[in-house]
Amino acid sequence: MFDQLLKQNEAMMKSMQSMMTLDAFEQAMKPMTHLLELQRSMLESLAEEQTQLSTELMTDALEEARAVCNCESMPELMEVHKNFLQKYQEKMAELAKKQASSWTQVSEEALSVMKKNAEEMAKSFQK
Repeated sequence: MFDQLLKQNEAMMKSMQSMMTLDAFEQAMKPMTHLLELQRSMLESLAEEQTQLSTELMTDALEEARAVCNCESMPELMEVHKNFLQKYQEKMAELAKKQASSWTQVSEEALSVMKKNAEEMAKSFQK
């Protein structure tokens, strides 16, 4: 099935290339390329943020473990754990805000690209 889809895709690409010049084909694919580039950059930044957060959380967990080992009473241990959880909650909230902002920015850029492409297509159909 996958091979059949690849063959159909290749046939469609050859058909499109025969109907238009390579420059026209590249121009037609420009919005798609731009959208893919937006997705790639967004995924890269998300991966970087996740990696940084994982490293920070691991460091915080090790610091908490060291502090717990030095605790001499249950209230002291609970305070150390409470501080760790507050720091964890703050980092997760900050990450959620950053990622929501990033997704909003990417969706606005994608919408702009699609709108511009639709307008250009409408102009070409009106000619």
